[in-house]
Amino acid sequence: MKLLVICSELRDPRRQPGLFERGFDSSWADRFLQHLRGERELCTGCGDRCVHCRDWRVPHLSEAIAGIIRVPSILPELLDDPSEYLPETLPRHDVLIAIQIHEEILLELPTRCAEVGGKALIAPVESPEWVSRWAKNRLIKTAGDLGLEAAIPKPFCSLSPGSGATIDAFIEYFRVGRPVVEIEILDGRVAKATALISAPCGNSHYVAHSLQGHALNKDLRFEVSRYWHSFPCTASMKSDSELGGDTILHLGGQIHMESFCQAAEAHFGGKHSKGKSAKKRNPGG
Repeated sequence: MKLLVICSELRDPRRQPGLFERGFDSSWADRFLQHLRGERELCTGCGDRCVHCRDWRVPHLSEAIAGIIRVPSILPELLDDPSEYLPETLPRHDVLIAIQIHEEILLELPTRCAEVGGKALIAPVESPEWVSRWAKNRLIKTAGDLGLEAAIPKPFCSLSPGSGATIDAFIEYFRVGRPVVEIEILDGRVAKATALISAPCGNSHYVAHSLQGHALNKDLRFEVSRYWHSFPCTASMKSDSELGGDTILHLGGQIHMESFCQAAEAHFGGKHSKGKSAKKRNPGG
């Protein structure tokens, strides 16, 4: 499976958007790419105690990245010709992931994806202003008209099987999406925790590593929350009307607590056993 990522260029902190301009940030896309490449530098949560567990927890998938296209980080609010910011022909790919880019460029992508035989498009949302409701609806409709699968998970770690065969295969191959966790228990403590599917930023692997040795009790959910915050999660803390006024960051925390606690629930009353969290359909599509 080949993956194409489209995101913004690295933002110059000295330059700010002017009147009638919008700014875009590459930091979330860069974290996602670091995770796919298995880069050690992504996770620094353990400090001097680091044992480089990402070396064995995370598959290194650099060869599966067909290309990375970066568009300007500051653009006019309205674009005369969105296509001028994209190459004439995109690299061949199976799945295209667009992360925090101008909506008008985003809406160009279904056609471009279909032209080179792409099968699916994913546009994750980590902040309310990344993709408007209007753009989301239009993107899904255009993709459907072209025979493409489309998902706009909010947040990215809510992406679950159910959007189509190609997106399901993407989740399994890259092992990213809504976390699926396996926990092994010995004498009432977490002997081993494994994120079979991790949040696309890699947070789930850090939580899994940090839980080893913790007692299996009602306080486990607070430990999950503590380590998840420590990684940290970088989703927005802005109120989101589509989430009923909740924040995307809060939803990401709930997803992790549910995934880890569900895997642990099967163990209550047992001394040495194994439990696994279930996969859930992403309500955001």
